[in-house]
Amino acid sequence: MNEKTAKKATIWTRGFVCIIISNICANMAMFSVSTYLTTYMSYLGVGAGLAGLIAGLYYTTGLLMRPISGPMQATLNKKKLMTATYALSFVVNLCYAFCPSVGMFVVFRLIHGIQLAFFGSLALTIASSSLPEEKMSSGLGVYSLSGIVSQALGPSVGVFVRGLGESLGGPGGGFRAIFLSSALFSLISVIPCFFLPETDSPDAKNQEKTVWYKNIIAKESLMPSFVIGLFTIAGILYSTYMIPYGAYRGIENVGLYFTVNAVLMVVSRPIAGRLTDKYGQNVTFYPGMALYMLSFVIISFATSITYIVVGAACASIGAGIVHPAVQSMALQSVKPRRRAVASNTVFTVMDLGNFLGPTLGGAVLSMGNYESMFRFALIPLALAVVLFAIGWKPYLRNRAAAQAEE
Repeated sequence: MNEKTAKKATIWTRGFVCIIISNICANMAMFSVSTYLTTYMSYLGVGAGLAGLIAGLYYTTGLLMRPISGPMQATLNKKKLMTATYALSFVVNLCYAFCPSVGMFVVFRLIHGIQLAFFGSLALTIASSSLPEEKMSSGLGVYSLSGIVSQALGPSVGVFVRGLGESLGGPGGGFRAIFLSSALFSLISVIPCFFLPETDSPDAKNQEKTVWYKNIIAKESLMPSFVIGLFTIAGILYSTYMIPYGAYRGIENVGLYFTVNAVLMVVSRPIAGRLTDKYGQNVTFYPGMALYMLSFVIISFATSITYIVVGAACASIGAGIVHPAVQSMALQSVKPRRRAVASNTVFTVMDLGNFLGPTLGGAVLSMGNYESMFRFALIPLALAVVLFAIGWKPYLRNRAAAQAEE
């Protein structure tokens, strides 16, 4: 390998570094606000049921907007679109801070949901376009850490800022401080966007051949996207029900699950990504999924914090192996110029998974108990394994076709 090739093989390109910095700041803003959303609704006098509905507007609007955001990402200048997307978050958070009424908050929450439809999939598209093909899984493993770090730090920043704001302006000042700090993070996230390299957009001929509705979903990416969706149905049960499960079981400090999960995720994802690039997604997927399924069995039998910690370790390492591997498959299933569509496909199915997981989990819980609900998660995970096995050879054909065009 000559010097030029070696330089190309690194994941630390200008575009990749810029998108990681932007993503960390944008996610810090998002998690700071989402942590206190229902608390803020209560402060404004909204009941628990309506507060949950308002909170869900963000994700529902994002899902409904994806048929529009997909074609836009496929045809418009991605650098400019990314800059506008992060700038919109800055504007919305400022509006949250200075419009303390339920009606206005709902309006701005809907606008924020439009931003969500572009946010994750567009960032993933730019990140993947900035990575060398031979290091796609390891690069995406590192990229995913930006969300994990933000998810771990965002709520803590929100706690600190709210306390500072309350000391100066009472409860209202605490919430305003959260929104203003989120606006600041959003503003900072815009800056690296100006330094992103220009990405090649489809040429005029390709745009003429591709009608707009074919840029909503990439059928080549459906198999890995649905594997991620099934994985999401199971995974969201942890974040939704782990705290009440600890109270139900009488296990103290059950929040340690999330700490262990975050720490081990930071360690496992880059290593798992490199192993996937070296040996292939089909080699790492099955042991990763086995570990993740084992975590639900362990958690369902938990009688002490030891079970919770061991289950968190299995879940973290398993997810750290599976997610980057399957995500890279979704992006490598399509021609380079259609990666924005593939990314939109992944996030559309993930949105469905985030909706179905708590819904199905709640239904199982109403008919049984927490133990049966966590064991229920084995069903979508088993379906994901079967789908992966059936779709592996078609994926190889799609990837070969994509590489041939590149």
